[in-house]
Amino acid sequence: MTPPPEPGARTRRRRTGALARPLLALLCAAICAGLAVLLARTSVGTASGQRLDQLILSGAQDHQGRLSHYAELAVGTVSVPVMAGLLALALVLVLIRRRLTLLVPLALLVVGANVTTQVVKHLVVTREALGPGIEVTPNSFPSGHTTLAATAMIAVVLASGRLRALLAPLGVIWTAAAGVGTLVLGWHRPSDVVGAIVIVAGWTVLVLAIDGLHTRHRLARDATRPGRGRRRRDASRAATGPSAESPTLLDLRTGAADRVVAVLLGLAGLAGVVYGAIGLAGLGLPLDLQDAAQQTSSFVATAALIAGGTASWMALVLVLRTPTSHRSSPGDRVP
Repeated sequence: MTPPPEPGARTRRRRTGALARPLLALLCAAICAGLAVLLARTSVGTASGQRLDQLILSGAQDHQGRLSHYAELAVGTVSVPVMAGLLALALVLVLIRRRLTLLVPLALLVVGANVTTQVVKHLVVTREALGPGIEVTPNSFPSGHTTLAATAMIAVVLASGRLRALLAPLGVIWTAAAGVGTLVLGWHRPSDVVGAIVIVAGWTVLVLAIDGLHTRHRLARDATRPGRGRRRRDASRAATGPSAESPTLLDLRTGAADRVVAVLLGLAGLAGVVYGAIGLAGLGLPLDLQDAAQQTSSFVATAALIAGGTASWMALVLVLRTPTSHRSSPGDRVP
């Protein structure tokens, strides 16, 4: 019979796990930043990127199928009252679960992503028509509507505790549909929507990384200074078993429901991204902006790409940790 690991070995493994996830989240944040820059330079700053954007946008506006109908309904819900209601719901969930420490990271995520979108749109990226057939319009990269919808959605998911496994897939569907809906109505170009999702994803994993590093610091401090009260209880848990956790935004374990949903979303996201990439890569060159077949094919491929990217982002969030409520038993509570 294998003897149980010593408390010190368990503590070291916990610290290693607490460091690996925030480092991975930081890497993902850097990748998102790079993708946003690349997308702006290619889709806004090159003639070929603008032509592809224009082709997809034309296909979205002319599409008459169910995809366009449901997407138009979804984007109709992206209004100030609905967004305020979702953010209020996130606040209520935080208060009900008595996780007031979540307010700062959630506020940082929502404010940071939306401010970044507005700064990039109005101060950083400029747009001019670089070829024939390109509509001359003001810069709209990235999409403010999609940013607002995505941040409100992720705030609710992160604040929802055990309900996140149910809310995450619903949030993916709604966010992706709202983003596609802005194309159908002609409010935004496809690069605007993708750029907004990338920016929100980057802020999400950055906040998870910051909170994860804070969690690691707290674990190290509690291990060296057990102290009294809550610290004594946490130190006792660390010495006796793997249930030693205190509620934070970035926890050390992923629940079974989270793992299942993360895998399903990850597979769906991968399928959507691959399908969309193959569809866009298969468009004949040079692009014919008046070709109805190319317009439809490019729009369907882009819709799959947006949905797949959103699902992949949410799967990553579930893996890197979302809020979990760990209630202590009455015997563990210290007056």
